[in-house]
Amino acid sequence: MQDRRDFIRFGAAGLVGLFANRVTADITGFENVQEKNLDRSKCSWKKIQNEFSIKKDIRYLNTGTMGLSPNVVSEAVIRRMEIVNSTGSYSGMEHIALEKLATMMGSEASEIAITHNVSEGINIAAWALPLKAGDEVILTDHEHVGNALPWLNRKRRDGIEIKMLKLTSTAESCLADIKKLVTPKTKVIAVPHVTCTTGQILPIKEICAFAKTKGIKTLIDGAHGVGMLDLDVKDLGCDMYASCCHKWMLGPKGTGVLYANKDLIEELDALFVGGYSDTGWLISEEKSEITGLRADSHRFFYGTQNTALYAGISAAADFLQSIQIPRVAGRISELNQMLFEGLHGNNKFSILTPEERRSRGGILSFNIEGNDRLIYERLRKEKWILRFVGESGLNCIRVSTHIYNSEEEIETLIKNLLSA
Repeated sequence: MQDRRDFIRFGAAGLVGLFANRVTADITGFENVQEKNLDRSKCSWKKIQNEFSIKKDIRYLNTGTMGLSPNVVSEAVIRRMEIVNSTGSYSGMEHIALEKLATMMGSEASEIAITHNVSEGINIAAWALPLKAGDEVILTDHEHVGNALPWLNRKRRDGIEIKMLKLTSTAESCLADIKKLVTPKTKVIAVPHVTCTTGQILPIKEICAFAKTKGIKTLIDGAHGVGMLDLDVKDLGCDMYASCCHKWMLGPKGTGVLYANKDLIEELDALFVGGYSDTGWLISEEKSEITGLRADSHRFFYGTQNTALYAGISAAADFLQSIQIPRVAGRISELNQMLFEGLHGNNKFSILTPEERRSRGGILSFNIEGNDRLIYERLRKEKWILRFVGESGLNCIRVSTHIYNSEEEIETLIKNLLSA
């Protein structure tokens, strides 16, 4: 019950709104997120690091595989689960998550479908595109299995052709090489925004602009885009962009996002459908049919999902926005640049990530003179959580930096690597 001070402060009419807000908050379980959505834009990185619960003896430098969630995300998920189990109300959070993801990506909420991971988003998109036997799709020689297998599976099922772009070390040469690969049969360019192997950032905006001149569709594997980069899919000009919330966005595990440009949607079919993806359906003796699919990306967004994860997505977006995305992206890059400078020029290391600044972000991959695997395993035993990259035959060590890392960690890692 509200006391007399509340009544004086808000007045009778104001209390109606106050009660309504509290009821809404109680149903969504989002009020704790909003209260803790502070302005962190001027907070020290040390203060922000204290909002994560990673154990002090663990040095986590593997965001490229899985990001650590700040406490506010965990609390939002737990709070929402408690509300679902205590009230039986399990819906109402998806629209908040969609709006916040759209803001993170620079799109409209209607162009977003929430998925479970990048692989699911790419599978949805790969089967949605109208392709036939002989149509060509361009991939790179640095694909994650999540972008390779969906296309190889479509090749197996439908007879499409795969053309491989061999990545080179500059944005200009990558663009030139893609142009050389294109033929009248090329229908899709499906390349990573940031490679999982070396962290190379591809010139996606230029690739998409070129693709449009040829009538070619673009599907970007953006696993490392949302949260690492100051992302704007509209500015990039891509047709589709598949990402996840559990890497650089620091959201709950098992959450992803697929963007599909609204101007393309009528060209995209839906292989899997369910509640919310249709405009109507019926089954009767006289007639049985889907009367229509949603005229937006929600046609790919169907069935019951975990509403607590929606709360976690929203909390993660608010957390990064409260720091300011350009500041987050700058910090990630700054720490990675520190590592690059600490290893660059030393003959003991062969850096595989491009030296070109625009082609580097929050990932650095390198070989060490000697046995990379043994050095990696020794570091793991000392609680340095890195990634060993066997893909593309690289057999290298990969380091991902994020805002929960510090200059001291990078300095200590450099010393360890130099003495390995």
